[in-house]
Amino acid sequence: MSDYLVPIIVLALYATLGYFRGKKKNSWIAGWISRETEDALNPADTDYVNIGGCIGYNFTYSLKGSFKAASGTITMLPRQSALYFPVSLLTTKNDRLYLNIRAEGKLAGEGHVVAQKYITSARKLISGFESFNREKYVSKEDVFYLLWNTPGMETMLREFIDKTGADKNLRHFCCHAENKNFFFHVKPRREKLGVFLKSAVLNLGIFYT
Repeated sequence: MSDYLVPIIVLALYATLGYFRGKKKNSWIAGWISRETEDALNPADTDYVNIGGCIGYNFTYSLKGSFKAASGTITMLPRQSALYFPVSLLTTKNDRLYLNIRAEGKLAGEGHVVAQKYITSARKLISGFESFNREKYVSKEDVFYLLWNTPGMETMLREFIDKTGADKNLRHFCCHAENKNFFFHVKPRREKLGVFLKSAVLNLGIFYT
């Protein structure tokens, strides 16, 4: 057997084994993220659409009560790719949950809670970032930046952090009155995601006028 053939076979076996193991783990992760999110929002109907095979899902929920609907995206590290997965740990770094909840009613204004470690990225994503009032807020769990453009919103944001126990897994939260929308960017952790989302949903009433 050629000296070149052996390492090629070994690499192929490694990649194949990594694919099935990674696919299985991502399926498991997507399962508990969706279960904990559904448990927190109690949707009347759900719809999931797979994206990229093993790396995520787009979803929509029909809600009732204080909210019209929810939608979002679950993205996971490419664990099925034995070669690219190590690179993703340096770039993407972790699995992510993006969640939008459509409000039923009038919201107080626009305000953001941004984790200190995420503020550089948020600066590029938040429209009119430089025009917002800003305050560094140290909670029991982490350090956040509060951004607002409506008087009194900073008090609501502080109260939201304190009542929900927002920790280092919350990257970005936004209350957006113009769009009647609440946005969450969370690093999901099993058995903690659901606890936070339940508390968050219960306390979103802070932002209604």
